[in-house]
Amino acid sequence: MKKTFVSALLAATLFGTSVSAGFAGGFGGMPGGSFGIHRGFECNSRGGFGYQYMQKELNLTPEQIKQIEQLRQEALQNFTKSQSNYKMPMYDAIASGNFNKKIFIEESEYNARLRAQNRANYMERFFNILTPQQRQKFVDLQKQRMQFALKNMESKQQMLQNRIDYLKSKVQ
Repeated sequence: MKKTFVSALLAATLFGTSVSAGFAGGFGGMPGGSFGIHRGFECNSRGGFGYQYMQKELNLTPEQIKQIEQLRQEALQNFTKSQSNYKMPMYDAIASGNFNKKIFIEESEYNARLRAQNRANYMERFFNILTPQQRQKFVDLQKQRMQFALKNMESKQQMLQNRIDYLKSKVQ
């Protein structure tokens, strides 16, 4: 019973991180990724940007959109089937009554490799749907996203440093 519960919890966590992040982020999108309207682009309920945005930016054909949707559905089904392949690091690490750090690390790394393999397989198939020009545009969009994330992190870092400086001045 506990193992089933932990499996379901792990599956939900993995689903949330690998599927939504992998598919939404991997599918493209602009910086931000919030629901609703962002910089004039509609976001869909899955957290990724809708096909209208991708069709516009990458000039996707209706056939490509259909292939990508089919790919996403297959990836979701494969994820559901592969849930039993994931290890349960916390459960296995404490099964003996003590915490086994080695087991926890090994099983966590195994799960990370499995998620990476699944995402790499998805992205390889996604890239095979695109033309060479669309691939380059996708790469450019990802670079923009990374630049936005870096700028955002630098801004947050500066705000945090300002807060630290303020708190230090009050403590002294």
